[in-house]
Amino acid sequence: MRIQSIFAASLAASLLFAVGCGGQKTPPDMPKLQPTTIVITQEGAPVEGASVQLVKPDDLNYKWLAGGVTDAQGRCEIKTHGQYKGAPEGEFAVIVYKTTTSESETRKNVPTPTDAKEAAEWSRKVAEEERTVEEIDPKYKKADTTDLRITVKSGKNEETFDVGAKVEIEVEQTTKS
Repeated sequence: MRIQSIFAASLAASLLFAVGCGGQKTPPDMPKLQPTTIVITQEGAPVEGASVQLVKPDDLNYKWLAGGVTDAQGRCEIKTHGQYKGAPEGEFAVIVYKTTTSESETRKNVPTPTDAKEAAEWSRKVAEEERTVEEIDPKYKKADTTDLRITVKSGKNEETFDVGAKVEIEVEQTTKS
């Protein structure tokens, strides 16, 4: 399954930007960052590939965006702006989501045709076969509905959150006709 996530894409873009700008110099007004690890479990088992974000519920324009993606042990080492290890001190809502898309049999077994008409039919068939689902209760996906909270303090911070039962909520495909 392919993991699709807006946060993961923005995290990758931030990393590319940092490399292109020549290093790890922190912005002069950036608050001191504290080492922060969040572990995400679901029904007690680690969740791999979940996007995690820390947001200020009372200030959605807060500029020190912090988050990351969980590994096979469900661990997410929080980075601010996708490149600086740690999170600023303070109270945060924790947003967690995982969206996956199954790979269609057509995509796996049939090369993309070069003929425009055949390619359009191939794309239509792929879109019909693929299924995109949310694997974590969508209440954890928004700052105003998640009940997960963390207080980042000076020093090492680690918190484990269980996001309940696994769900498979189909996501509407915009490419389907």
